This record gives sequence, C-alpha cells and structure tokens, in this order.
Amino acid sequence: MAGRKKVKLAYIMNDASRKTSYNKRKNGFIKKMHEINILCDVPVCGIMYSPYESEPVVWPNLLETQRLITKFRSMPEAERNKKMVTHEMFLKQRIEKEQEKLNKLKKENREKQIRMLMNQCLTGRPLIGLDLNDLNDMECMIKECVTEIVAQIKSRKEENLAERNQPQVARTQVLAPSTDQNMHAAMETQMFDLNNMDAMQTAPWFVGDVSNQHFGYVDDQIPPL
Repeated sequence: MAGRKKVKLAYIMNDASRKTSYNKRKNGFIKKMHEINILCDVPVCGIMYSPYESEPVVWPNLLETQRLITKFRSMPEAERNKKMVTHEMFLKQRIEKEQEKLNKLKKENREKQIRMLMNQCLTGRPLIGLDLNDLNDMECMIKECVTEIVAQIKSRKEENLAERNQPQVARTQVLAPSTDQNMHAAMETQMFDLNNMDAMQTAPWFVGDVSNQHFGYVDDQIPPL
C-alpha cells in the first residue's frame, strides 16, 4: 500500500484549489480540536478568518471562546508567555535541532572514514601521505579501541576467577557429608565384625574346633596349657 504523498507547504496559486484545500483543512482542524478536548479534557477554542466566508469560524462556540480568551489574558505575563514562541524563535529552535543532527551524521561519517583508513593500513597501505588530521583521528580511535579491549580483558578475568572459586566451595560442601558417611560406614562394619566374633566364640562348634586344632604346631611342640 502506497503512502500518502507529502504535501508541499507553499501558497496555492490556483483559487479553486486553494478554496478546496481550505475547506478540507478547516474541517480537519475542527475535528482535531474536538478530539483533543474529549480525549485529554483540555479546554480548546479556535477562530478562523477566511475570505471565503462572511463571518469568522468560531469553535466550539462564541461564549466558550470568549471565556477562554478572558482566562488567558488574566494570567500573569510570565506564565502566559512561558511556552509561547515567536516565528523567529521557532525557526531558531528548528535550526539548532537540525544542526545537532548534522553534527551527529558528520561524526558517524568521520568514524567510518577513519575505520576504512585503518583497514587499508592493515592491508599494506603506507602511512606516508596521510593527512595530519587523519593520523590524529586514527590515533584517538586506536586509543579508544585499546582502552575498550583492556576493559574487556579485565572483565573476562574477573568472571573466570569467580567461576573458579565457586566450584571449590561447592565441592567442599559436597565432600564433607560423604566423608562423614564413609566414617559412619566403617564404624558400622567394625561393630558388625565384633558382634560376629562374639557369636562365633560362644557357638559350640567354634569352641570344639578351636580345642581340637593345634594352629600349626607339631604334636610334641604344643605348649602346655
């Protein structure tokens, strides 16, 4: 879908076209005043003088328009003129804003130009013959890049150090209970062996076997009991 054609802001020389444009924009202007009054609850009034109508067009009505004008005139002059600008002041503000945009574009274009020169120098272009301003700007950009690289390296080192310290703490917390569990299991095993030994010694078959065994001694070498 094609966008609306941009209207050229200039005086319309043709009488019929000018009158048609006036009627269309007058209705649009009244519609906008009505919308801002309803949607934002802002008191609005408008007066339009036109050679195409015998009386001025007043919106919303004569009494409300007179009330708002009286209220406006009764305000202190400083308050009344706080947000008012003359045509000259309006143009000055617009020029300042456009100048800021222009300066920003100039800076961006200059940075792109210096980056292109740096890439050319890296691919073999000699520095001899470059303008002094180009060399100075290139030096400033290189310093900025080096500063950024150093900051990134420092940040990465701090992140790596934090990652190394964090697992050690976690490992200590995990191994401590496992060591206690191993000690507890060993103690249980020893208690189990002692209990088994007591049971074996009191068993009749164990006593009989022990009394009949020489445990490696020859018959004549058995020590007296």
